[in-house]
Amino acid sequence: MYQLGQVPVTPHSLLRTEIEQRTTFSLNRCELNVFETHRRAEKVRLTFGGFTITSMLRGKKILHGGSKPLSYIPGETYLVDASEEMVIDFPEAHYQNPTQCTALVIEEDYLNKQITYINEHFPRNPELKQEWKLNLQQAFLRNDKTIAELSTRLVRIFRSTDPLKDVLVDLKLKELVLALMRVQNNTTLFADPAQGNERFQAVIEYIRTNITSEISLAQLSKMACMSKSVFYRTFASEFGMSPSQMLLQEKINHAKKLLTDTGMAVKEICYASGFSDPNYFSRAFKKLEGITPLEYKAKFGSQLLHTL
Repeated sequence: MYQLGQVPVTPHSLLRTEIEQRTTFSLNRCELNVFETHRRAEKVRLTFGGFTITSMLRGKKILHGGSKPLSYIPGETYLVDASEEMVIDFPEAHYQNPTQCTALVIEEDYLNKQITYINEHFPRNPELKQEWKLNLQQAFLRNDKTIAELSTRLVRIFRSTDPLKDVLVDLKLKELVLALMRVQNNTTLFADPAQGNERFQAVIEYIRTNITSEISLAQLSKMACMSKSVFYRTFASEFGMSPSQMLLQEKINHAKKLLTDTGMAVKEICYASGFSDPNYFSRAFKKLEGITPLEYKAKFGSQLLHTL
C-alpha cells in the first residue's frame, strides 16, 4: 500500500481537544481537514458537510457502520457520502502514537462537475457508452501510487500560501477523482470481467489461468479480435493500465493471496506466482504495494485483506 506524505502533528501544548483535534484549510468549493486523536476513545461520531475523501496518515482507527467493523490504517482511503455518519474507535491512540487523517470535503455540485468534465474529455469506454462514476458501494480503497501521490500533492497545496491554490486544487482534484474511479473500476472488473467490455472477458480469464506462462500482446489482441495497436489503446482506456501491467498486477495479486493465506516462504511464492528472479519479484512487489513481500507477509499474514 502507498501512504501519503506526513503532516506535522500538533504539539500537545497547542491541542484544543485530545479527540479529533481539527485543523481546517478552506477554499471556495472544498476544504481540507486534518484530524488528530491523542488518546484512546470509542464510538466517536463524525459527520461532514459534503462528499468526503478521507485518507489515513498515522495510527489506526476502527470504523463502524457496515456489516462488520473495519480496520483503517495508513495507505488506505475511505469515501464518505454527505449524509453518512462515521462512528469511530481509536484503540491504540496516545500522545506518542496519535492517529491522524485527512478529510477532503467537496460540495456535491462541484464534485459532479469534476466527474462530468472527466467523462467529456476522458471517456471510460465509448464503445459501450459507459461512463466514469464514483461508487459508494466501494467506499474502502487501498491506495495505489497515483492516489497516494495526488493526495499528498493536494494536502501540500491546501497547506501552502500559494495565491493560486483554488486553481491548483481544481486541477489536481480532477486527477484524484479519476484515479479513485479507475481503482474502483479495476476492482470491479478484476472480480467480474463481464461488467466491462465483453471482448476482454476471455483475455482476463486467459491471463489469470496462465499466470506462470509467457503471454504476448499478439496473443491477447488476437483473442480480442483487434489489431495490436487498437487492442493496446482500448485495453488501457478500459483498465487504466497496459496489458503487460495487468499481467504483472495479476501475478502480484496471486502472490498476495499466497503471502496471506499460506505458510509458503517468499522465495517459493515468487516462483509460484510466475516470477523467475526473486530480486525482481521483490522490486516489482514493492513498486506496486509500497512494501516488500516479507513486510507484507508480516503485516497481513494473519489478516483478511479488505480488497485483493
